[in-house]
Amino acid sequence: MCLFGLVTLGVTLPFVRFPLTWEFLVLLAAFVAASNVGYFCFFRALHEIEASRLSSLLGLKIVVLAVVSITLLHQPLHGLQYLAVGLSTVAAVGMNFTGGPLNRRGCLFLLLTLLAYATADLVETRMILRMPGDRLFLNSIAVTGAAFTALGAVSSLALFRMKCSRACFVDAVPYAVSWYLAMIFLFASFGAIGVLFGNIIQASRGLISVLLGLLLLKAGLDKLEPRVGAKAWTRRTIMAILMLAAMTLYSLAK
Repeated sequence: MCLFGLVTLGVTLPFVRFPLTWEFLVLLAAFVAASNVGYFCFFRALHEIEASRLSSLLGLKIVVLAVVSITLLHQPLHGLQYLAVGLSTVAAVGMNFTGGPLNRRGCLFLLLTLLAYATADLVETRMILRMPGDRLFLNSIAVTGAAFTALGAVSSLALFRMKCSRACFVDAVPYAVSWYLAMIFLFASFGAIGVLFGNIIQASRGLISVLLGLLLLKAGLDKLEPRVGAKAWTRRTIMAILMLAAMTLYSLAK
């Protein structure tokens, strides 16, 4: 992703101008720190929680962002927005109880992931809004390039303390491509509709994860997605649909 970031900077720099102020540099440093903590805790959580459940539980980040918006940013919610946040929370937590209880280690890493990801979301949105000009999508691409160039440069220092085989690097490429493209569109959505609503829409990946998990089981890849009963899959599907309902309510509130 560091390499992708450098390419992105090379392509966008002729068309954008970065505000090289202390505020922007501090925001960039905060993004690198929060993202490193978040990614580390997320990968540790994957050792404790299967992917489809963890992806849905990340919907709880909506609650963290709502609390921060109300208490620290003084941006109160109203009407259907509260209902949308509550509904998305119920959906995320309801998804949790479909595959057995979580252990303490998994809960701890999940909480740290939520806090770090929420911080990164708020910081990256502020970075985009500090970009001069009104070309939102182009500014979002440029900020993505700058953010992941810095993040990748810092994170790559860990490679000096571990053995990295060619096979490991090849395995990382598809993840890096998919995640980097996702970040471009996620940054753009935060800049366009705000962090909280963007995260409510992002929570629809709970439904996507349910469908992907089912496909993995059909393909016989039960090491990636453990088998559960039909009742659990029905409950997961219902909770994922509730996430979509929350998106609709928040959109109507806007």
